[in-house]
Amino acid sequence: MTRGLLKQLAGETRKLERAGLYKQEVLLSPDDESRGQPDSGGRIHFMAQDYLALSRRSEVREAAVKAMEIHGNGLFSSRAFGGTRSAHKELENALSDFLEVPEAILFGTGYLANIGFFDTLFDSRDCVLCDAWIHPSLAEGVRLSGARAFPYRNSDIGDLEDKLKRSRAARYRAIVTDGVFPLDGNIAPLQEICQLADKYDALVVIDDSLGVGVMGARGKGTREYRQVMERVDVVTGSFSDVLGGAAGGYVAGREEIVTWLRQKSTPYLFSSALPPAAVGAAATSLQLLAQGRLSVQALHQQVATLKRGLVEKQFRVLGGEHPILTVVVGDAITLQKMVNALSELGIDVQGLCYPVVPEQEARIQLQVSVLHTDDQIDRAINGFDKARRHLDRP
Repeated sequence: MTRGLLKQLAGETRKLERAGLYKQEVLLSPDDESRGQPDSGGRIHFMAQDYLALSRRSEVREAAVKAMEIHGNGLFSSRAFGGTRSAHKELENALSDFLEVPEAILFGTGYLANIGFFDTLFDSRDCVLCDAWIHPSLAEGVRLSGARAFPYRNSDIGDLEDKLKRSRAARYRAIVTDGVFPLDGNIAPLQEICQLADKYDALVVIDDSLGVGVMGARGKGTREYRQVMERVDVVTGSFSDVLGGAAGGYVAGREEIVTWLRQKSTPYLFSSALPPAAVGAAATSLQLLAQGRLSVQALHQQVATLKRGLVEKQFRVLGGEHPILTVVVGDAITLQKMVNALSELGIDVQGLCYPVVPEQEARIQLQVSVLHTDDQIDRAINGFDKARRHLDRP
C-alpha cells in the first residue's frame, strides 16, 4: 500500500469539495427517468441524451428481451474468436445502409470505438488535427496512437488551415471533430472542413453520437444536415445516447478502413462481443428511425420554444439547431447557485464550468426530449426566471 498516494488523493478530493467542484451523482427513480408527467408536482429532467425516448419504446424493450431469450445474456467471447452471431452482422449491415457508407463495425462502447480506430490506423509518423472541443474518447484515442496531435480552435477554419499548412511532413493526416459539440450544442462546420481535407489530402473523421437520429431531414446525422454525406471518410458513434440507450459503439465508413479494423483493432479483437440484448435494442431503434416513425420535428419545435422563451427572459442561450441548449451564467459560483435554485424548483440540469468551458463562461446545459410537454417547457422557462430573481435578492 502506498500511503502517500492515498493521502494525496484524499487531500485533492477535499479541495474539490471546498471549491464546490466535487461531482455528486444524481440518483433517479423510474418516475424521475420519465422526466415527469404533465402534473405540476413532477420533477423535470434535462440531463439525458435519450432525445427521442427510444429507450422507453415498447418495441425496443421487447427486441432486447427477445434477443436475450434467443442468444442468452452474453456471448463469452470476442467477435474474432467465436462471438459473432447473425444479429451482429445484421446490425452492422443495417447501420451501413442507414448511414450510406460501405461498411460498419461494432464495438463494446463508443469510447472503445474511438480508441480502437486511432490506435489501429495511426502512429508517430502521422498528424491528427483535432478540434479543441472533441470528446475525451477521441482525444484519448489520438494520444494512445502516438500520432502528433495538432489541436485547432473550436470550429475555427482559419486555424485549422494554418495547422494543415504546418503539418505537410506527416505521412498521413486526419481532421477530427465532433458532429455536435455538447458544450454549446453547435454543429461542426463540416462543409468547410471537407473542403480543406480535399485541398490538403486529409482524412475526415467525425464522432456523430449526438447527431445521428436527430440531425438531418432523415435523421442521418450532421453529415446529412451539412450536406456532406459522401465526403466524410469515417463516422464513429454510440448506441447509448440517441439510439435507444443500449450499450455499444461503432465505426462506419470506407471499406478498406473497416476491414483493417477487424484484423488489427485490439478493443475489437480482445473485448467480448456486444451482448445480444444491446444488439436487439440498437437494431430496433435504428429500424424505427429508418422508417420515419419518430417525432423528430416535434422535438425540434420544443427546442425552439424553450430557446425563444429563455431569450425573451434575457438569458444568453447558445445552440438551437440540436436538442442541446446551453445557458451562459458567468462564474462558477453563480452557476452552482443557479443549479441549486433550479433543483429546489424541481428542475434538474447539468452545470459546466472551467476548465471544461472557458473561465467566466460557466453554463447550464439543457437536453430536450420528446417527452417534455408544453407545460414542462413553460415551467422550465419560468423556473430560470425565478432562480435568477432569487439570486438577485440582497
